Amino acid sequence: MQRAIELAERARGNTSPNPLVGAVIVRDNKVLAEGWHKQAGKAHAEVDAIQNAKADDQTTKDSTIYVSLEPCSHHGKTPPCTQAIIDAGISTVVYATSDTNIDASGGAESLRDAGLEVIGGVCEEQARYVNRFFFHYQEHATPFVIAKFASSLDGRTATRTGNSQWITGSDARKHGHVARQAVDAIIVGAQTAIADQPQLTVRNPDAHRHTHPAHPLRILMDSKGRVPLSNSLFDKSLPGNTVVATTDAMPDDHATKLKEQNIEVIKLPISMQTHYPDITQLLKQLGKRKIQSVLVEGGNTVIGDFLDNELIDEVWAFIAPVLIGGNNAAPSIGGLGFDQLSSAPRLTNVTVEYLNEDILVKGILVKNKSNGVF
Repeated sequence: MQRAIELAERARGNTSPNPLVGAVIVRDNKVLAEGWHKQAGKAHAEVDAIQNAKADDQTTKDSTIYVSLEPCSHHGKTPPCTQAIIDAGISTVVYATSDTNIDASGGAESLRDAGLEVIGGVCEEQARYVNRFFFHYQEHATPFVIAKFASSLDGRTATRTGNSQWITGSDARKHGHVARQAVDAIIVGAQTAIADQPQLTVRNPDAHRHTHPAHPLRILMDSKGRVPLSNSLFDKSLPGNTVVATTDAMPDDHATKLKEQNIEVIKLPISMQTHYPDITQLLKQLGKRKIQSVLVEGGNTVIGDFLDNELIDEVWAFIAPVLIGGNNAAPSIGGLGFDQLSSAPRLTNVTVEYLNEDILVKGILVKNKSNGVF
């Protein structure tokens, strides 16, 4: 099952709105074939593994298939995997976690009804984490939100003069593309766009070793139309699409010029708390587009807004061993913050990775018992 989960992760960023799934077929303690779902609309992991076995002249009769997600039992863009498993003569199915999609669930029961032995719940926690975007979307119909930032050891993202490039080293910056590869969309604020001229594309081949780069939808939060049309985000040569989330405060002529450059403009209500575009409404609109995950890259005002609204699900904090200091230096996270430490959300399932001299701290935000958001 560990191998099936590893195979599933190969397609990170390429299967949405489908989940990541890997499969391994075994008989007599020998691996006959492996497979993984590579892209939405293409063969599912179980079918891929069965096809690979046939291509290698391996019979799958009376074998066991290990799958990182319960096999689907419905006919969508591809036929049901349950029928493919039955037709292949596989006698035992072991899966990690159940499928919560209403249309696709019920595969385990169908297989049992066909006389196969079915075992579930193997490495379930790990498998659910790999598909956390998918499961979150199935439950809430809004994207899973990752907040990503790079800061000094004392929590600054820039000096008091605004100098911010680069706090972390090249290894950390390259690793940031792993997050970009994984998500459906990426969000930045107007000030970050103006100061950093980001492209928000995937430019590290190591982030997609087994697939093509999955450039996320670029979303610019610009309530007043401050970002000039010459900004790098509006470069027509960039792969993928760019959306500007704004308010009625944006001049009509600026919005028209953006649309003329094939930039989609979404007008949102103004948040009474921040006077910026209402990010809660933004996430609802993205959910309707089947966007299952977003990466909030900055700046600290935008990340602070997400934190204040209790909309962050996971944090990727790249920390450099440098001290910047200064009362006027930009902090990692802005916004209002929390009045009491007891109210401040903490991370769980924390991991630490060393990226040369820098470190990456990742974790899931613990749910706030009072409102159930975190």
